[in-house]
Amino acid sequence: MNYTRYRHLAIDGAKPAPSPEQLATIERLLGAQLPSSFREFLKFANGGYVDYMIDAPLEDGRSDHLCFCSFYCADEGEFLDETFVGELKAARQYQKMPDGVLPIARDGGGSILYLDLSPEGNGRVVAFVDVLPDWTGRPRQSAFLVLASSFEEYVEKLQIDREVVLDNLEQDAESISDVEATEEFLDIGLPNWREDSELAGAVAEARHRLAENG
Repeated sequence: MNYTRYRHLAIDGAKPAPSPEQLATIERLLGAQLPSSFREFLKFANGGYVDYMIDAPLEDGRSDHLCFCSFYCADEGEFLDETFVGELKAARQYQKMPDGVLPIARDGGGSILYLDLSPEGNGRVVAFVDVLPDWTGRPRQSAFLVLASSFEEYVEKLQIDREVVLDNLEQDAESISDVEATEEFLDIGLPNWREDSELAGAVAEARHRLAENG
């Protein structure tokens, strides 16, 4: 797999960088200018899968690992189609989203990441975190959380979830190419991973298992 690289992030499935016209369309509908850090990010991650987690403080004093992996794209959009324009139109209609607040990504469920460019938000990154039921073992109520004071800070806070990587190597790797993709992912996001005995051991074990299975 050939990831697109942005700083310490390995990004999968990104579209080409947005055109100036696409960005201008988003800004007109949004009623605000996109920050340079977000514009730069979109050159590498437009519509891409960004499999990194952020440690988010919850209202009850606990914290939770959140992953908003699926970033929207700058293509022409209509409604709820994982484009910035389409998701913004839906948020305006259903959630009465104010001017200057842009949905930018989602997790695998009902949680959404926003870039708040309103005068009150001043460029912060916030998330609507959907409820988790008791049976998950880590229940929570739905809430809006401030994750970073800027998009730049949000990117800096993103990190690899080691437990997810270990689980993928043990449960999901079906070929040597899958293991090689994991190695590439770690080389970008965690360059010293070979010095981590648990990660290095899991990669070696996955290679050995797949080689034995032919």
